[in-house]
Amino acid sequence: MAERTEEQLARALKAAADLAPEPPADLAQCVAARRRRRDRRRLQTALAVTGVVAVIGTGMTVVKGAFVQRHDEAATEPAATASVTATPRVTPTIAPAAKVWPDAVFRMPAKAPDGAAYRPVTALGPTQVLLAAERSMERAVRLEVYDTTTGTTTVLAKVPTPQGLAEYYVQAWDADERYIVWYATADSRRDGPVAMFWAVPREGGTPRLVYSLSGDQAAKVERVAIAGDRIAYSLSTGGVYTLPLDRPFGDADGPELIEGSEGLYLQQWPWAGDRPGQNGTDPARNQTLIVNLETGERRIVRAGDAQGVRCGATWCAGERYGEPRDDGRPRAVVQRYDGAERRELESLRAAPSLDGIVADRFAVLSVSAVPGRGAPEVDASKEPHPVAVVYDRVTGAMAAVGSWDKDGTGGFGRGTSSAPSDIVYWNAPGRPKEYWVLNLAAVP
Repeated sequence: MAERTEEQLARALKAAADLAPEPPADLAQCVAARRRRRDRRRLQTALAVTGVVAVIGTGMTVVKGAFVQRHDEAATEPAATASVTATPRVTPTIAPAAKVWPDAVFRMPAKAPDGAAYRPVTALGPTQVLLAAERSMERAVRLEVYDTTTGTTTVLAKVPTPQGLAEYYVQAWDADERYIVWYATADSRRDGPVAMFWAVPREGGTPRLVYSLSGDQAAKVERVAIAGDRIAYSLSTGGVYTLPLDRPFGDADGPELIEGSEGLYLQQWPWAGDRPGQNGTDPARNQTLIVNLETGERRIVRAGDAQGVRCGATWCAGERYGEPRDDGRPRAVVQRYDGAERRELESLRAAPSLDGIVADRFAVLSVSAVPGRGAPEVDASKEPHPVAVVYDRVTGAMAAVGSWDKDGTGGFGRGTSSAPSDIVYWNAPGRPKEYWVLNLAAVP
């Protein structure tokens, strides 16, 4: 089993290599380089590869054959039943995203002219994608925008790397009509863990350091958001704090805990929930609460028999296991937070690491098996089953995303924004210098 595990991980790393700025030569090097920051880096996806969890630091999800996610822990959802009179079950027929949403899918360069690797962050609208240009080992050096109407990129800003800090890495981003903000973590010999919050105007310019947080709390920052004239962030142990956004560095007051946010984690401003943080050890545990941090509204999530439930403002995604007569296989569940309008999607799974609902509309789901055929080895010379599926709860449409390699490994990436990103991307087969990109902000 150990030899098979090493072989699978090696294939997984190979499949992610094109998305990594400078991929490590072997797994040991990869683990050593990321050990100090792996608990802080926001995991876009965390999937099991034939029984072995493989988390790739590039934001790329890598799988061998069909997706198989481990569920070693029992569901811990308290007894809360959803008031649903019927649960339609759908066995999907899935077409490639480029056929389902042709105006939302495009190809773009995987690297900048100077060799920096592009990592998509999020959509800035239906025709623009925010990119982080990165040097070796995930070090962002620039912010750029790719315009799908012209096929060109524009540099917005250089991303500062302060001197005198070790293990300095940008962790997550957020954007609105005025600003792009991000936070980075590092280690300081004098102050220990440091979290630095930065902002730059949406149209570009010189980034400004908003606040530098040190100490134990700095090591626990896990998400960031623009909250009007403030920056909001949450901790891996729960709690949402805010900082003034527009004041010069040094003049700003310290972080303020939002009243009533204890035990909550940012989702997409102003929404937060009691979902486990990114370092949570129980992915099967359900989110049970959605809170509007501006109004104080609290919505109780009624997951019923689903597990691993994660929600947007109104809609949730999770999964449940079928009855023994149905082979006991899991199926994805998409429903309102109160349990209404529930849909069960055969042969699909809602891994909690895929981050619930995007824009309160789209669920990014993993594939548990080819309908009616189990989970065979993939023949890349033929039309394979999809690596993952995006489900539109408004129209019911499903679109396949991701690409397969000749050795049967496949993968896809999620944008690295703090909130669930509108961007899904994957390697363009036969075009190693390009990505296919699905911009969900362009879906009608």
